[in-house]
Amino acid sequence: MVRITHGQMAKLFRRLATGYSAGIDIQAVYSRETEFGNLAYRSKSRAVVEQIRQGKSLAESMKAADGFFPDLVLAVVGAGEQGGRLDEAFNRLAIHYENLVKFRNGFLISIAWPLFELTFAILIIGVLILVLGALFGDAAANWFGMGSAIANFSFYVFCVASVVTTIGLLFHGTKNGCFGTLPMRAAGRIPIVGKTIQALALSRMAWAMSISENAGMDAVETAKMSLAATQNYYYQRLEDAVCRSIQNGNDFATALRQTSSFPTEFLIYVENGELAGALAETMDRASMDLQSRAENNMKLLGTIGFVCTLLLVAVVIGTVVITMFQKFYLDPLNDLINM
Repeated sequence: MVRITHGQMAKLFRRLATGYSAGIDIQAVYSRETEFGNLAYRSKSRAVVEQIRQGKSLAESMKAADGFFPDLVLAVVGAGEQGGRLDEAFNRLAIHYENLVKFRNGFLISIAWPLFELTFAILIIGVLILVLGALFGDAAANWFGMGSAIANFSFYVFCVASVVTTIGLLFHGTKNGCFGTLPMRAAGRIPIVGKTIQALALSRMAWAMSISENAGMDAVETAKMSLAATQNYYYQRLEDAVCRSIQNGNDFATALRQTSSFPTEFLIYVENGELAGALAETMDRASMDLQSRAENNMKLLGTIGFVCTLLLVAVVIGTVVITMFQKFYLDPLNDLINM
């Protein structure tokens, strides 16, 4: 399924916010999107415009785009249309995705060079296995005890591919809730990492609650949208329990507290907002505070990741150097001594 990227959404909603705030109708504003982006983006934009021409709302038109837009976008746009605050919805979505892109780019930049070094070191080891086998015979490249340079190289490639595949499957499975709450509980035990993941998820939740409240959505729909906005299975799994509690007459703070899954600080934000009758404003501030905290943690994680990757590269290169020194100097020297 083709999905719109965060970068495309950041630019899309910034353009929509600018055009719609200037008084241009939504069909005319969105028609401009058919001129931007790649083939898939332009095709989906034309489909959205066609739906709008048929009299459907923007949220309905986006929903008809075969999963091109995430549920969060559909919910926020729909809430903005229902509450007559579509321009605000566009602005909030633009800011949200601009922050996500900035966040992601900053982290990737911080670890790009160490990852390049690690990849280069992994490739060099594979090349060395083949080259040493060709120059000095299979015994010189029998690092893994497989008997020949080709067999050792194949085993090495298999090991690297297995590690990469395992990491990919773990990431995909965690994102889709295949491992239940285990990844979140495990991450919570890792200093900084758990708090960062939690802050990111709750920042999105607080932001979605603010949007929903401003749009005048009912409490159950607000809860559904807010929990979905976390994009974290640990919180998304609570939807039925939270909605059931709200339907039984409890407020948000009580419904969330009953799950025993939210930090006290977040619950205090929700409780204070409800008591003051300013939940939207309070959760907006909470979202910004949590986002700022997550950004600071990510900068620290980027630095730690940089150092750890450099150390890993040093270990890999050091192991190769020591192995070669032993095979081509110490072993022949020992053979001469023992003759």
